[in-house]
Amino acid sequence: MNLPVSFNQFKKNPIAAVAFLLVLVVGYLYMDLSRSWEQRHADMKVELSTLKNDYEDLQDKYLELIEKLKDE
Repeated sequence: MNLPVSFNQFKKNPIAAVAFLLVLVVGYLYMDLSRSWEQRHADMKVELSTLKNDYEDLQDKYLELIEKLKDE
């Protein structure tokens, strides 16, 4: 595997070589963050759906309780 920066180039201009490596690292971190965000977004959609269903169930029970209390 050939590296994008050879050792001789690194010796001649270490600042440019380190800057290049930092660009690669920042790119990797950005992609990792993006994937992580997409996964969290999908998880939150599932959780929101579950909470909506729970809310509807509780609302139905609450309305039933009110109807019972009215009848008594």
